[in-house]
Amino acid sequence: MLSVRGKFWFNILRFFRWRVGSLLRVTKTNKRFAKSEFWRNIKNFNISENYFDSFKVIEFCPKNNIDNRVILYLHGGGYVTCGPETHSSLVSQLSSYSKIKILFPVYRLAPEFPYPAAIEDCLLVYKDLLEKGIESKNISLVGDSAGGGLVMALLQIFVRDKIDFPSSAVLISPWTDLTLSGESMKSRVKRDPMLRPGEEMDRIIKSYLAGEDSKNPLISSIFCKDMKFPPIQIHVGSEEILYDDAVRLYDNLKEEKTNIVELREWKGLFHVFNIFCKGFLAIPEARKANREIVDFIEKYYPKK
Repeated sequence: MLSVRGKFWFNILRFFRWRVGSLLRVTKTNKRFAKSEFWRNIKNFNISENYFDSFKVIEFCPKNNIDNRVILYLHGGGYVTCGPETHSSLVSQLSSYSKIKILFPVYRLAPEFPYPAAIEDCLLVYKDLLEKGIESKNISLVGDSAGGGLVMALLQIFVRDKIDFPSSAVLISPWTDLTLSGESMKSRVKRDPMLRPGEEMDRIIKSYLAGEDSKNPLISSIFCKDMKFPPIQIHVGSEEILYDDAVRLYDNLKEEKTNIVELREWKGLFHVFNIFCKGFLAIPEARKANREIVDFIEKYYPKK
């Protein structure tokens, strides 16, 4: 049964969706969040920034950090919005639970920087870790929504370019099909309190694609043919229109017998509910899901 706080946030989000339409929009992200700096003051964390040529990476390091293991977190937002301002609660909770440092690329966003800019930025961060002597077995990839799509794009590039895999990957409500062909895009429209297909989602897709084919597997991993990957855990809310993006990817991954893949469906919950994990109104299921993510990651790190 869905928790009281889960129902509360479900209804709040549904109310705003009725009023403004889809809660995911093309925005001038840097200007919108320019004064949102609250995330820099998370207790018991050392937060720093490292700069690459065209973007920065935020390092969330818990003060009780235990070793040199790393989680590389790729945020969602439809490739057009979001950042540490929207994801700091989730990222810091994963880091607190695991006592592991998290790197958070503030990758370039569409429409100014369409495909493949975000992929290039995240790939650069992963390669930089390897060049600095961090072994791939000590790295885990985590991504939500579009960030889940970025995780799948990186894994395909690792296969293509013969780059060592991370120890594991976790996908939270992954967006794996920008052709929007999943049946849940229709069947769950009235159930999803956050997202809905239509002009705004089409605008987001157009902004990111910039003329590229939406069936490109690096954009829509549901069309990937070579699915031999490291252990993957997938989380999805039962009410979201992207439900089939997660389930179909899971089914495709299971077709490769050597893959280790888990699917966690959260009944009654919505897109990336994991973010609602802190404070008085935190959703209990969010904390539970985030614990499961950490347990999965730790399971596939090298034993000490």
